[in-house]
Amino acid sequence: MLRKLYIATLALGMVATSAIGQEKQLTAESNKGGIVLTSADKDYQISLNGRIYMDGVHYFDDVTDLSSDASISDVRLGTTVKWGQWSAKINVSFGNDEVKIKDAFLRYNYLKNSIFTVGNFFEPFGIEGSASSKDLRFIGASNTTEAMGIGRSIGLGYTYYTDKFYGSTGIFAGSVDNHNKGDQGFSTTTKLVYTPIVNDKVTFQLGGSFTYRIPEANGFNSLNDDDYNREVVLAAGPEHKFLNADIAHARTDMRYNFQSLVLSGPFMLQAEYTKTKVTRDDDYVTQLMKDGPAYYVTYAWPTVPGDYPGWYGELRDIETKAYYVQTGFLLGDNYSYNSSTAYVNRPKAGSYEFLLRYDNTNLNDIDGTYFNGAYGPADLGAALGGAGNMSIQGGKSESYSVAVNYYLNDNVMFRLNYSYMDVQNQVYPLDEKIGMVKARVQVNF
Repeated sequence: MLRKLYIATLALGMVATSAIGQEKQLTAESNKGGIVLTSADKDYQISLNGRIYMDGVHYFDDVTDLSSDASISDVRLGTTVKWGQWSAKINVSFGNDEVKIKDAFLRYNYLKNSIFTVGNFFEPFGIEGSASSKDLRFIGASNTTEAMGIGRSIGLGYTYYTDKFYGSTGIFAGSVDNHNKGDQGFSTTTKLVYTPIVNDKVTFQLGGSFTYRIPEANGFNSLNDDDYNREVVLAAGPEHKFLNADIAHARTDMRYNFQSLVLSGPFMLQAEYTKTKVTRDDDYVTQLMKDGPAYYVTYAWPTVPGDYPGWYGELRDIETKAYYVQTGFLLGDNYSYNSSTAYVNRPKAGSYEFLLRYDNTNLNDIDGTYFNGAYGPADLGAALGGAGNMSIQGGKSESYSVAVNYYLNDNVMFRLNYSYMDVQNQVYPLDEKIGMVKARVQVNF
């Protein structure tokens, strides 16, 4: 369906381009390797864009086997149309045999630095979480961002920026990829960044982001209710095996992010800290009705909804946290700051970039002792049956990464990464150290 939709949209765009071209006499030019069609009166501008990621990964696994492979991890095709103060963009991914809508939005530039956006676009949260994958310094985001970042959602947003200030906020209705039945989730997300020093020698930035979210529905339960089966999944790393927290019965999801960026000539320092708090609740009334009278006769307890936390374990709120610090050095260029994105520009052609990163991600929120498949304390009979206090054991890791990027020109770059992870996860108790080499040939236009 999405493939047909995109082909239809692309065909419509070509027809529109032809019609406008006949009326407005569009001229073609190259802009940083891309194709841009502009009318003589400058009222209309149409650009065609895309990308190809040709990837390879080899794992130096410990006990658990991981899948080393080569793949075309992403292929993108997109179109941006601008007319006056308005613009629209559609960007669709065909990577790994899947079709996904990425960007699909309408934008109004009230002023050059005052922008309204509606559609599917990035929620303003953090540095890496708000950036396109083609602009990240490593192949893929840090474990911190992969686990606790947000990405794109359907919503309405507003952004305002100056040389020293960047502010973006929005209300969002959930993910375009969610097709579960039940009420869609919603969120409000805000990012504020202040850059007190911006000059040719030094750029210094501090910022923070906050999001409040109601998770997506996960279908209906046996009583046709969608309020108590929502979940928050935080996952990162190799195949999401060693870092994976599945937080069931989620009611709200709050995340805080603090960021910092320093640029000085060919040097860069970037850091983020993210914390997540998920509140939880369960429908004990439904559970009591489901157990039925035969249950009471056999066990004589619980007999009221309030008895269940003592029997099945307290459904605790869950907190996780993570941070990373990375540094970069450019050979052949200097880092430059882009106030419209609150991030760095792409280095010029012929540049080499060398990077180091340390990441610490903790997806555990554990209270008690691991026993019989769960964490206690709990009633002995319940513990023997596998119940506990509803702790979350998503795993934790420390990762050390190095990378080199070569920017051949405005269209092509070559990437090489090596990462080493110390991992701790109760599900994979024998795995301790994981290594991986990743390579990418990246084409943008």
